Amino acid sequence: MTPLFLPHTALDRLHELGPAAPARKRLSHLQTLRVQAGNRGAHVLLLIWPTLDWGMLAIEVPADVHINDARQLIPNVMANPELIEQMHRKAAAGKHLTWLKLEHPPAVVH
Repeated sequence: MTPLFLPHTALDRLHELGPAAPARKRLSHLQTLRVQAGNRGAHVLLLIWPTLDWGMLAIEVPADVHINDARQLIPNVMANPELIEQMHRKAAAGKHLTWLKLEHPPAVVH
């Protein structure tokens, strides 16, 4: 099942849906996690599945990789359907934050 990818700034717009007080606390917690992820150099995306389950993905890239917009990383995420399915299961269980660390493939020695 393919999710919809949204920029992390969509998290700031969720309050417009008028969530109840307990939901506001969770939203505030997610915003704090997003800030912490950004402070660690991660790029953050929101994913929403057709089932309305949603997750936040923090992606760390190698230091020599320059990313202007986290949406540039969507092809890397889509190339890993197991990760997307795992995130969907976690999101359905109420675990909405997943970390992904991208690394260069090991050098092949001949």
